[in-house]
Amino acid sequence: RRYLIRCSKSIRLTQAGEAMGCGTSKARPVIGLTYKQKLKLWRKLGGGDLERVLASGAVALLDAQWIIRHAEAGGVLSHRQALPKEAFLSLADLVEATKYFLPVAALSYPWLTKDHPDPLGANLSRVARALKALLSRATIPRLGVFWDFGSLHQHPDPANGVMRTEEQNVLFKQGLGCLGTLYSHPYTRVLRLTSFPDGHKAEDQAEGTNVAKYLDRGWCATENAWAGLTKAGHLSLDLGKMHAGVEYGCYSLMRDCTQAGGRCPPLLPSAFAAELETKSFTNGKDDKP
Repeated sequence: RRYLIRCSKSIRLTQAGEAMGCGTSKARPVIGLTYKQKLKLWRKLGGGDLERVLASGAVALLDAQWIIRHAEAGGVLSHRQALPKEAFLSLADLVEATKYFLPVAALSYPWLTKDHPDPLGANLSRVARALKALLSRATIPRLGVFWDFGSLHQHPDPANGVMRTEEQNVLFKQGLGCLGTLYSHPYTRVLRLTSFPDGHKAEDQAEGTNVAKYLDRGWCATENAWAGLTKAGHLSLDLGKMHAGVEYGCYSLMRDCTQAGGRCPPLLPSAFAAELETKSFTNGKDDKP
């Protein structure tokens, strides 16, 4: 109990420091803990809310370090079932990496095509750039990234009739059910790609492609709303505000990606449902949040 009280005080001081600029606090770091103590800390920060979907395999979080390596090698993100084991962090990995916030980030972005969200790897490079900046500070040793295409079971090759198995469909639906927690949780990060990558033009896309902008898309608008409910401003970053040619560190990334706010007052459920009816969905309105 004394340990948890000390951790709680240290966490509050460090979180306050982070809110003022990426960790300038002098609070005593949470180091030298046993796994059991880290598990208590993970659960004290609300990590228990995610344990069910992580343990069942409904959701798999990508290793931010792997994303960076894959992007720097010129790779393109494959669907979850095709990714190697080393692309993911286990629940135990996440517990070990827990310090002042949950080591979890959720990506919110518009898919670029119906069958693949990022066929040329342009968004992968942008996300990797932001992750590299976040991981440049010692208090974020590892980060598990929720990226729907790599974190939820997908239809491997729908054009040729290769679809999810029945078991994977059950897990997929279970994963969808936890998205509100992932994006709205006060101690997770949300990375919002609110702009298209350079060179992506609506008029060049195939017929039937969803070309709506970020806030005009149903899932993006929902994720953005979730992220604005209880989260501190520096935990919800608008990556669309990153400047080309800038080598970001953690502080400069947070500074640029929180400029001009962007948080709107929450709507009543009935008002939000009505607004959602005006939004665009990549796979039709059967996949509503």
